Amino acid sequence: MRPEKLIYTFVSYASHYDTSWGKGTAVEGVDRTAAIAHQYGIPVTWIVNGGSVPVLAERIRDWHDRYGDDVILQSPFFVEDAGMSKEKLKAKLASDWLIVEEAFPWARTKVAARGKIYNELIEVLEELDFKGMWGYCWEQVWWDGITHKGIPWGSWYVDSSRYKVPHPGKGQVVACEWTARDLNLTYHSGSPCVYSTDPNDVLRAGLCTGNNIDYWKNVFQDYLDNTDHNEQVYFLQQQEAHEMEFTEQFAVFPAADVEACEGMLALFFEHITSFPITLTTLPKAISLYHEQNDITAPVSMLTKDTQIRPEINEYTMTLGGTGAGPWPTTFLYYDHECQMSFVEGECKPHRLRNYIGKGNMNEEFQEELPQVFVNEFEKTADRIHMSFDIGHWTPMPFGLAYWDELSVYELEACSEGVQVQWIKDELVFLRFHLTGKPAKIELTLVKRAEGV
Repeated sequence: MRPEKLIYTFVSYASHYDTSWGKGTAVEGVDRTAAIAHQYGIPVTWIVNGGSVPVLAERIRDWHDRYGDDVILQSPFFVEDAGMSKEKLKAKLASDWLIVEEAFPWARTKVAARGKIYNELIEVLEELDFKGMWGYCWEQVWWDGITHKGIPWGSWYVDSSRYKVPHPGKGQVVACEWTARDLNLTYHSGSPCVYSTDPNDVLRAGLCTGNNIDYWKNVFQDYLDNTDHNEQVYFLQQQEAHEMEFTEQFAVFPAADVEACEGMLALFFEHITSFPITLTTLPKAISLYHEQNDITAPVSMLTKDTQIRPEINEYTMTLGGTGAGPWPTTFLYYDHECQMSFVEGECKPHRLRNYIGKGNMNEEFQEELPQVFVNEFEKTADRIHMSFDIGHWTPMPFGLAYWDELSVYELEACSEGVQVQWIKDELVFLRFHLTGKPAKIELTLVKRAEGV
């Protein structure tokens, strides 16, 4: 592992609300959340708006000086608040950012936050020189009015004309997920809101309790293990401050749930800070992404079943039940052109989402896949050789995987034009393009010399 490559950020919604479930700013929840994070040296990124800044400004300035806390701006809704007017949306974002800028002059990297995202929102962010957009939800459908199925997880440059798709080059805005998901169980079950790092969600699902976070530890280990073959592994976790209090203003969850979430976060912060990971704020993480990546960084995640199962209850049954597995080890990958998944033992993708040329944001970008034949397969005491054959097929990004125990092998040769990635001595990943013509991909591995 290379734990320093794991970039951990903790975000907390701390906005002013006037809704049926809460009014005002959740000051008690903000204080409770800050106390837990700061106890373990974790800086908090606060999602604020024009109403909460005057209430929280003194606190956040103090926490910025002492712990490095930072702020990002809650965006108005394009439909509900701005009436689908780009001009109104832009004016409101600009005026609210002025409030943020006056209260926190050190807030230099402009990041917006909201789950309901449209092309027009990303376009406005680019026009106002925002660098990031928090609130994307991998695999999510319907929940909280957010359907983002088809997008990548983690962090990626978003295309302003196609808000669910990575930019073909160096975009102006980095897309950031709402909260990290259990990649393996989310993929196989289709339940991103259950298999999550959101405290209330895993508590309601029975995956964690106030004194047992084994499930979260397993999820975190999955991300840590993947630092071996990624330059950055982003692990963003979020908890709403208004869900961390039980008062007349905010009683979203019972007092017992607030206490349990407090315990879960404390245990998790204690656990993750025992590793030499990179702790930072979301604006700093986004600045780092812009500095280090001229295009959406390819991400390769070998994911395993985290073993712990949810309860059968009202929450896990909401969308027709939650799949419980067991699930196979699965390799997940994305770059600026596509997203692919491979189930252990299978050479061709289990699923491929092709982003090239796709403009309909109501689809999931999933492609039909060609048959893959493996010929000339030979495995001896010191050599593995195979040839993958694919017939005529639509031009698109593609990939193949060879699964085996590979700790004593190294690459000898592969066909021209194929990018080869070695994943934890468990598989070799081949990334290339189908051109419309038949393709023949040859791969040869040889046993390493002793002592190498």
